[in-house]
Amino acid sequence: MNPQIIAERDSSLILFESGKVRSVPNNLYNQVKYRENKGERILYTFNDDMKVHETYDNGIFNAFIKDETLQIRNSHVICESIIDHKKTGDTEKFSKLFKKLYFQSKKTELMKEMIDVFGDRVKTHTSGKENPNTYYVVDERFMVDDKGVSHYMDKKRHWNFLCTVAQGNLSKMTISTKIGTIELEAKELEIMGKIGFLLSPDITDSVFFHQLPEDLQDVLKAEVEFDSVNLGGT
Repeated sequence: MNPQIIAERDSSLILFESGKVRSVPNNLYNQVKYRENKGERILYTFNDDMKVHETYDNGIFNAFIKDETLQIRNSHVICESIIDHKKTGDTEKFSKLFKKLYFQSKKTELMKEMIDVFGDRVKTHTSGKENPNTYYVVDERFMVDDKGVSHYMDKKRHWNFLCTVAQGNLSKMTISTKIGTIELEAKELEIMGKIGFLLSPDITDSVFFHQLPEDLQDVLKAEVEFDSVNLGGT
């Protein structure tokens, strides 16, 4: 016998099932689960490319966009997405949640695709096995880690903290994926902005420049002079 809602309170739903009474929290997931689905697994199709199937564990969903699959444990947002779609036909909430989690699960791979645009000047490295850290090395002398923190390499080939500010318009940057276009989040935008700055560092930025050791300052000055002469600058 499927559970039936026999009473509803502010904090709980009272269910009758197989001759027994029990209660569950009165939240959006349980409202969809027990009011609309009569206690059955939540199986919902948004369109031909988007659907969710609740697993046999309550509140855990296998979610699909095209041929990509994720397991999502945020039952509240899943149910919000279902209700929105039923009311308006809008899939934006589900798509946004899926893309956010998809990017997080494939962040190293997707960021590497973007970094590859810079060619050999920027290399992606990963260290550690259990909790791997990714970092991006620029011209073998600067580095930006996956937290958006910059470093420079000293003579002993040790990385040292470098205070930099991401440059340019970082309000939006997108990447094309198997499930469509995804906007980068703030941290990834910051990483890309700092890499862009370190590829063409501004030696007139005194805050940045005076953090560097003299030998690296000299190298950057020489490169700017060389570019000025060969590009016809002043």
